[in-house]
Amino acid sequence: MAEYEKDFVMRQAKDLAKGLSQFLEQDAIDQILDVNQESTQKKQLDKFIENELERIKKDEAKNHDEVED
Repeated sequence: MAEYEKDFVMRQAKDLAKGLSQFLEQDAIDQILDVNQESTQKKQLDKFIENELERIKKDEAKNHDEVED
């Protein structure tokens, strides 16, 4: 490998390492993982809320029907 090719490869590796270090300094990986967990938890919570609202509506409709009878 010629000297200029080695220099080019070393500069590219240095730039790559620099970019990777900036990515890791920002705790981006932790934020990405937290977003995924939050998203999963939010979906579960949303589903729970939907189920509870449906149950409450059914109970209200049932109670309303019983009052009319």
